[in-house]
Amino acid sequence: MTLTRPGPPAPQQAAAVPAAPGCAGMPPLGDGPRFADVVLRARWLEVLLGDPLRPPGPRGPAASAAGREAVAPSGALGAVLPGPADVRRLGADGAVRVLRPLFRRGLGLAHAWAVRPLSGALSGAQAGAAGTQLGALLGPAALVGAAGGALHTTARLVDRLAVRAPGAGQWQPVLAADFADLLACESLTAVALRAADLTAGGTPALTAAAGYVVPQLVGQVLDDLELVLNEAGLGPDRAERRALAELAADRAATGADPAAAAGGRARLIRALPSLADPAGGASRTGQEQGHLAAREVFRLGQAGTAPTGTGVGALSTADVAAALPAAAARPAERTDDDPALAALIRLARRLAGEQRTLRLPCPAAGHTGPADAAARALADRQALLLLAAAVLGVGQEAGGFLGRPHWALLALTRVTRRLGAPLPEPSLDPAGDVWAELAGRTRQGVDCDVYGSQLLWAEAEAEAEAGAGAEAGAGGTAGAGRRRGGGAT
Repeated sequence: MTLTRPGPPAPQQAAAVPAAPGCAGMPPLGDGPRFADVVLRARWLEVLLGDPLRPPGPRGPAASAAGREAVAPSGALGAVLPGPADVRRLGADGAVRVLRPLFRRGLGLAHAWAVRPLSGALSGAQAGAAGTQLGALLGPAALVGAAGGALHTTARLVDRLAVRAPGAGQWQPVLAADFADLLACESLTAVALRAADLTAGGTPALTAAAGYVVPQLVGQVLDDLELVLNEAGLGPDRAERRALAELAADRAATGADPAAAAGGRARLIRALPSLADPAGGASRTGQEQGHLAAREVFRLGQAGTAPTGTGVGALSTADVAAALPAAAARPAERTDDDPALAALIRLARRLAGEQRTLRLPCPAAGHTGPADAAARALADRQALLLLAAAVLGVGQEAGGFLGRPHWALLALTRVTRRLGAPLPEPSLDPAGDVWAELAGRTRQGVDCDVYGSQLLWAEAEAEAEAGAGAEAGAGGTAGAGRRRGGGAT
């Protein structure tokens, strides 16, 4: 159906609408196929949230703090936001995809309306391991969504600014690297969410790795965005800078900052013995169901043939980690016509060797704890290797841009450098191809997510930022030669 752009509903109006399917012109939800319901709910949530340029309340630190304490809405908004029953039907990854428009609007609001309510509802004994892991993954997913909105805004500004200020072009590789990092973080989080649905005991190591590595990488992305906006001439009073400041405040208040990632590392240390198995449950069983689950976990955005919540019990974190050696074993002759794919396979081989070496100390490290420096270092490296495995697995099963090697090559290049390992030669820089995708998405109103979701309010935001780009071009990029942060590869 065709969606229009209504104005943002006032809080009183939203509360007065009965929380029933089809209210306020909303089509019936929950009656169609799972995939269609996910997309429809996400779009209607974006409609009901309204134009982001016309928020119903004030902005600034006070508004950010108020958002973190806001009560979850009722009425039409409450009907669209997924509850525990929707999570069981849509799957954990489907529920998070529905919430992406809310995540983009603000981290504090996302925690108040979705993360805390769903985590609280799923934290009981009846929720099981899958519900517990969903609660642990909602925070990283919300953080990735909020950072994706900030990246989209900054990339659109730099793309417009480059026409009038050639110096702004030097920030394109930085933002391309940030885009690859966010896609990698979302891939790891989404794979962990799908794994929670596909196995009875969940994948604690995968969930812990997401809770540990995502806040760190997103923190580096936000540092880059702050630097780019500052060097582009946007002062701290500009809306883009204020939004980043609010996001930074919300990170600390909602437990999504690097300091809070220590809990994820502690959980990962306890789960390290599960990474000692080179095969994993699905590979050991040899059963068709286990093999199907091992592939379905990487098929983001696709309705699985195994029903949600079946708990096949064969999938393990080791099966996800096995995507690294699987990519390394791809035939070399397939890469003759694609230098980027050849470079990606060389990187996969380098990382697969690192993975084999680090598998040996995992059983003993799991019996230590965060106080042990060797265990902390091992968890650091294993988290990055699981991130790389998720990237390779998603890329192998995806089509379109995600199915091409450039973003994965850039993401794995950054993983390899973070590990301190040398890059295999000959190396290839895919930043230009990744920037072209990012810039194209900002021009076409497409989100920075792994699904390539269309943004409902992108045209209005683009018109507003056209003026911002003109103002920044008049006084920005004079100091653009000063560089820091985690952006450039």
